[in-house]
Amino acid sequence: MPPTPNETLLAATDRCVLCGQCLPHCPSYRLWHNEADTPRGRISLLQALARGQLAPTPALIRHLDRCLGCRACERMCPSLVEYGQILDQGRALLRPHQQDNPSLQRLLETVADHDGLQNKAGLLRLYQRSGLQTLARRSGALKALGLAEQEATLPAIPKGERLASHYPAQGEARGKVALFTGCVGEVFDGAVHRAAIAMLTRLGFAVAVPANQGCCGALHQHNGEPEQAAALARDNIAAFVGVDAVIGCASGCGAQLHEYQSLYGDGLAAPFVDVAEFVIQHWPEGLTLQPLPQRAVYHLPCSQRNVLRQPDSTALLLSPIPELVLSPLPDNASCCGAAGSFLLTQPEAAAQLRQPKLLAIAEAKADVVLTTNTSCALHLRQGLEQQGHSIPVRHPIELLAEALGGTE
Repeated sequence: MPPTPNETLLAATDRCVLCGQCLPHCPSYRLWHNEADTPRGRISLLQALARGQLAPTPALIRHLDRCLGCRACERMCPSLVEYGQILDQGRALLRPHQQDNPSLQRLLETVADHDGLQNKAGLLRLYQRSGLQTLARRSGALKALGLAEQEATLPAIPKGERLASHYPAQGEARGKVALFTGCVGEVFDGAVHRAAIAMLTRLGFAVAVPANQGCCGALHQHNGEPEQAAALARDNIAAFVGVDAVIGCASGCGAQLHEYQSLYGDGLAAPFVDVAEFVIQHWPEGLTLQPLPQRAVYHLPCSQRNVLRQPDSTALLLSPIPELVLSPLPDNASCCGAAGSFLLTQPEAAAQLRQPKLLAIAEAKADVVLTTNTSCALHLRQGLEQQGHSIPVRHPIELLAEALGGTE
């Protein structure tokens, strides 16, 4: 007989010796200074739950909900405990006992519906640009409906221009890759994707953009719905065939795609490669770039650092640009608070974790802030705007494409 979910969870926690070396690296422990809000504490709670020693109470669920899933603990664990896997299994076990968060549930349903997401994005863009948003805010209708706080956090929806299905290589052909655009990224990262295509085709790679791709499944996987996540993974596995590599720009999605094999027993037919890593690996000799006399600071998403394990990719990618002054954001090892759905379930904590980043950006007097993850970019951009800063937040590949001479 296959093991029960309780037995599987206990087996996953066997390696943990509860040493506590993870505590200084845990952002939720920094916020609340509560043992139950640490990786060690949560593992102990889940072990007790799996053994039948604890009931699935709201208090227990709250301690799981307050974890960002940043996996900083996993990166430094001397026992190599796979905390991300344990957290996912624990949340799946608790899902039947959890009261639905309407905002989170709507998000999960929306990102899983690729066509529906595009339609909703179009309607929201119309709402923001037609004057309806200003009217709704002034009228008090949003407050009366209890939607004022959620509406205020809605980022600006950029103009949507669908990508073509194929882009030919420039010059001598070196191969064919596919670009993963995802769900939310397809709405917010159009400029990023065009910059990536410009770089990849300039390097000699034809780029396919499969129309039948969709959400990577990370939000579902990390919110106790692994079956839905696996279904989304199967759709993407079927979509990405006949290429040398699958290229991603958002590190959060990339982390999920990277782990398809270990999570679901089946992976992409071609290796997943982050766009920065791919460009670095295939950089041609003699390619000259235009100077960019700017001061840039780069934020390092947890997914880039702790899962993909590529902390230096931004610095290496942009080092060939003349006159660009690039520096890391102080305390890049700490989470900014975006963390997928954490923004919806713990908005005050997310803002607290973001605040040191905003202060560091202001002190750096940067011309541009760089980050490789969609949710981190949205979170930082919103915080900067709320504090009256007009500093743009961009993806590193955008800056490289600009130095190359534009995007297509």
